[in-house]
Order: sequence, then C-alpha cells, then structure tokens
Amino acid sequence: MLAAAACLGLTGWALPAAFAARTAAVSVQPFFEYTVSFVGHGSYEVVESNEGGGKLTTKASFEWKTVYPTVLVPTTSSSPLGANEYPALGLGQEGSGQWTITNTGSEDESCSNSGTLGIPNVGGGGGGHIKVHRAPPGTGSGVLFNLVALGEYTTATGAGNGVLPCDPEDFWHDWVVSFTGVGFKHASPGLPDVSPLSATVKLTPSELKHGTVSKSVSISAAEKVPTDCGSGNGSTCTQSYTWSGNVRFTKHKFKTG
Repeated sequence: MLAAAACLGLTGWALPAAFAARTAAVSVQPFFEYTVSFVGHGSYEVVESNEGGGKLTTKASFEWKTVYPTVLVPTTSSSPLGANEYPALGLGQEGSGQWTITNTGSEDESCSNSGTLGIPNVGGGGGGHIKVHRAPPGTGSGVLFNLVALGEYTTATGAGNGVLPCDPEDFWHDWVVSFTGVGFKHASPGLPDVSPLSATVKLTPSELKHGTVSKSVSISAAEKVPTDCGSGNGSTCTQSYTWSGNVRFTKHKFKTG
C-alpha cells in the first residue's frame, strides 16, 4: 500500500487513520489453517399402536462424513475473532442411510416400504458449515467450533406420493424434521433450538498447538427429543433419535491474511 502510494506521488499525504489501521491489521493477521472432519452415525425409530391392534413402525439408520477444507483460526488470543463461518464443500462429503416403514392395520391400511438416504448437493457440499468464535467470558480461554454436518438428508430411493403411511415424499423431512421435530421439540423445556446433526467443540490454547486433535461428540441435550410422541385415547406413540461421532482437526500451515 505504501509502495503504491509512493509510485503515485502520494507520500506527502496522510492515509486516513481508520483505513491505515485496518490495512495494517489485515496484513499481519496471523492464522493457522485447519481442515476439519466431522464423522458420525445415528438411528431413528417411531412406533405407533392403537387399541384395534394397528401398528406403524418407522425406522432409519444414517451416517455421514463431512469435511470443512479450510478453517482459519488466529494464532494468538489477542487476535480479533468474530463468528466466522466456513462451508463444508469439495471432496470427501459423504452421507447415506436406510429407512423402513411397516404398517399393520393403522389407518385401515397395511403396507410396507423401504428406501435409502443421500445428501443434497448444496454448492459442492451437503449444506454443512462450521462457525468459529472465542469462548465467552467466564468459560475459560479457547476457541469454540459450532459444527453442522448436513443441511438434511434427501430421499435417494423409495419416495412416494405421501398418500399412504408407507409412502413418504421425503423421509427425513416428513418424519425426522416435521413429525418428531428434531432440533425444536425438546426433551427438556427451556433449551435453544438447534440444527439436526450439530455439535459444539472447544479447543483449549494447548490443544491449538497440536498438529492434530480428535474429539468425541454425541447428541446434545438441545437435540434430544421426547420419548412420547403423542400417546393418549387408547393409542401409544414412542420415539427415539440419537447419534454419536468424532471431530478431527488437522493443522496445515501458518499463514497471514
């Protein structure tokens, strides 16, 4: 910048203070560059039955591997860090699953169906992202990473028209999100809404010095759902939803932004 000013004959001019400060901060801002991977698997089940003997059983298993290829973390605690967000994209994005629905007499119908789950194509990834920010005051020093694995699963095979209980148009959306309400119908009151398949990981200053760090993660309290999904008047409805996984941080290089 100063060299450019000299070439233009502006060396006698004073750069605006705010601009000069911002330029200096950007030019020397030190970062470590990480690749972060978030791998996990989970299961889902709903069982509905009525007095007449009807029973509807819905099950799914799912797994994912999400890669956030470029995540920048300042090297010093004094460096500014807002809630910077980085997408999951490029090679390494994976997501799959299987689902089944078996209905015996519920809603005067008997049917069964099965299918598979996949991940959407959202800008070269599955819609996942990671936010990086400082740990809030009073919680100890370090950096927090808020991870979302996927936007949502798509129904790769087995989708129907939604007329019969066994023929969902979009399994994940119709059952996991809409019926069960993962992320906003909480097992305990007063919890914040969250995205499905999300986790928060904290790296301490000492962990940030390592080349690789792995953290085990699992479903948070805010993502857990009530076990009862509408029992009453002679009918019962129970449900379960859970997952676990691992987050791995790999440091690549030091750079200035």
